[in-house]
Amino acid sequence: MSDPSPTTPQTGSKALVCFGIFAIFFTFYVGAALVQSPMGKNIAEIPVLGLPLGLLLSLMVFPLSWVLIAIWFWKVR
Repeated sequence: MSDPSPTTPQTGSKALVCFGIFAIFFTFYVGAALVQSPMGKNIAEIPVLGLPLGLLLSLMVFPLSWVLIAIWFWKVR
């Protein structure tokens, strides 16, 4: 097998980036779900940019995933 070129990341660093991206998304997703649970009702009702925080967090799940996908293509691919 030939040596990988210096411009491509090694498998270990690729895995670290992938698990890091997953950890960021998972933490945000679970945090948003917890804020929207009955226990987090008071936090979810805080107005931010004219919207309740719970609604804003749920709407931010998809844009965050798009940003993380772009980072994945930039770093791993």
